Amino acid sequence: MNSRWLLLFVLLFGIVVPSMTAPAAKVEPTGACTNPDFSDAVKGALQPQGLRITNDDGVLCEIWLARTLQQAAGSTSTDYNSLTPGSFAGVIVYPGKAGDYRGHAIPGAAYTMRYETMPADGNHMGVAPTQDFFLLSLGSADQDPAAVFAYDALVNLSRKASKTNHPAPLYLTAPAPGGGAAFHDTGDGHWAVEVKTKAKAQGGSAEIDFPLAIVLIGKGESN
Repeated sequence: MNSRWLLLFVLLFGIVVPSMTAPAAKVEPTGACTNPDFSDAVKGALQPQGLRITNDDGVLCEIWLARTLQQAAGSTSTDYNSLTPGSFAGVIVYPGKAGDYRGHAIPGAAYTMRYETMPADGNHMGVAPTQDFFLLSLGSADQDPAAVFAYDALVNLSRKASKTNHPAPLYLTAPAPGGGAAFHDTGDGHWAVEVKTKAKAQGGSAEIDFPLAIVLIGKGESN
């Protein structure tokens, strides 16, 4: 179809041609986390440098990862499921309202992030391609980075942050090859920030590089 016919279709039928332009966003380094909503213990467990994600509206969020993610004993994998469920993964600060992977609003605030897997039951079928998420909790309510939360306890804590009957999840998608800090389209209309930290198996001594891709824009199919 040539451009004249396309224009005629738009005028007659109101067809909207979707834009394929990437959101005007960028990732830039920021200094150490000093947010007063986090305990000194939490701030001490973070990387000394964070990432600030900005777009046309200003700052979308700031993220600081944990210096070291906790893995199951004996693990040497960089798969998400090697991480210990309920363990501390870092913090995220939203200056204004944002959204989680369920499509629900996240009030502007300071949150901890903890790794958890989605239950493999009928209530969650089709929500996401894999089961790996960070659940958000208010920084003022989650002050011990060494603590590992049982599933129900973490979900309840995250519900208090979302102020709904559901926790506030951020989906973890597969990192892109290369592993540099970037904000990109994952190919399904979702936008993820690429980040990297270290991970260590429980009881082990060796650390490994551990890349992550956290979906910040976009929601699951069945939310």
